[in-house]
Amino acid sequence: MVAVKFRSTVWTTFLDLIHAQKYWMKQIADDFSITPQMAQALHVLPTADSLTMKELAGEMWCDASNMTGLIDRLEARGLVERQPSAADRRVKCVVLTAAGKRLRRRIDDRFSEAPPAIAALSDADRQTLHEILARALENAEQQRRERPE
Repeated sequence: MVAVKFRSTVWTTFLDLIHAQKYWMKQIADDFSITPQMAQALHVLPTADSLTMKELAGEMWCDASNMTGLIDRLEARGLVERQPSAADRRVKCVVLTAAGKRLRRRIDDRFSEAPPAIAALSDADRQTLHEILARALENAEQQRRERPE
């Protein structure tokens, strides 16, 4: 097991916390017999719309060429479908199937449970952490909207 290095800044401590909980995230994916990357793709895909392969790759911080194998595995399990884009038939869009939407809901339910490190905090600390992270997320979304494409 890799030792987590604790740093003094808020951001690096947050990243260290995420890294320290990856075993928990992997266990959830394992419980559904999928990889963490497959779980992330199911979470990122909208339930009422689609994303192009390029958009999905951007949301997952990876190269579009990496999406082909991942989508192949999800498609083989009946969790997603590729569809031609209405705007450009050369472009493939990925859409969740009914089975993919059901699995996404189950995975999201599990991820809504606090990981052990957060569950061990007091109720007051969890509430304070939630409020701080919610404000940070609002700031990030605002910055994303203002960023030029």
